[in-house]
Amino acid sequence: MLSNKTQHDSDAGLIRVTAPARLHLGFLGLDGADQGRFGSIGVGITGFSTTLVASRSAHVVVQGDDTGHVAGVTQALLDHYRIDTGLKVRVEHSIPRHQGLGSGTQLALALGTAISALYGLNASVEDLAIATGRGRRSGVGLGVFRHGGFIVDSGRSPGQALPTTVLRHDFPAPWRLVLVLDPQARGLSGATERNAFKTLPELPTEVGAALCQQVLMQLLPALLEQDCDRFGAAVTNMQAHLGACFSAAQGGVYASDKVRQALEFLAQRYATGIGQTSWGPTGFAIFPDHDRARQAVEALAREGVEVKLVSVGAQNNGASKAPLTGTSKHRRF
Repeated sequence: MLSNKTQHDSDAGLIRVTAPARLHLGFLGLDGADQGRFGSIGVGITGFSTTLVASRSAHVVVQGDDTGHVAGVTQALLDHYRIDTGLKVRVEHSIPRHQGLGSGTQLALALGTAISALYGLNASVEDLAIATGRGRRSGVGLGVFRHGGFIVDSGRSPGQALPTTVLRHDFPAPWRLVLVLDPQARGLSGATERNAFKTLPELPTEVGAALCQQVLMQLLPALLEQDCDRFGAAVTNMQAHLGACFSAAQGGVYASDKVRQALEFLAQRYATGIGQTSWGPTGFAIFPDHDRARQAVEALAREGVEVKLVSVGAQNNGASKAPLTGTSKHRRF
């Protein structure tokens, strides 16, 4: 057991951790091949984040949003590391849950980071992911927490506990991502999500190969060359294949028909690519610059579609942590 005498790295006894949301842009394979399954691409985004302030405590005490869920994750981490005391957590901001923005992974890793710092565990992001059961399919959330930016992972290979991040690159700063949110809908999560993955039809091997080729030969060159038209077209094509695969589990290519209508409209108003992040219901549209994103959003608002629109950029830095001493600088992962 770890006692209250364990040394920690915050002289003030308080630490703030901020973790950015992410968009999951698509899987590379669902065929269960021997070399690994899933593999995925995604990007960290501005506009949504989980920020918490934590300190050591005799018991688990949570203030802020979704206290029951936060307390449960906190206790699970304390139990995993055999810590017999607790944690006081104040959630200042939180990523909306069940919207496809990676809230579960970012919260778990942020709480784990706080516990690791306060109790002197020196746990890595990978350690915390295993402790909380995150990253079992996609490695995008882990990559965004550690690095930010655009992430490609190769899935989880046999014998490996977590997916392997094979590429991380800055997402072009001028590009904008317009998020389309349906406040009345929720994406799949928990046991429902796990069961849905079990029943997904396998993506034909030739389709998976075509998607991987498209990522390597079109999407990644477009990203490095900052060609938003080519990048968006590749994402749209991938999303069309994956949406058809996921449609039986989520009731259509998109989880929300309102989001579908809005994305189709944006695709006709300068958007270079459209899709749904994870199980949704949040959709996204890709634009080459702020002005064209703004014009499209204003045009859609005039149509009276019942969705919420948020224009965000890429978050090219990962999560940060800082002891609250008034002078300490934030540390990146």
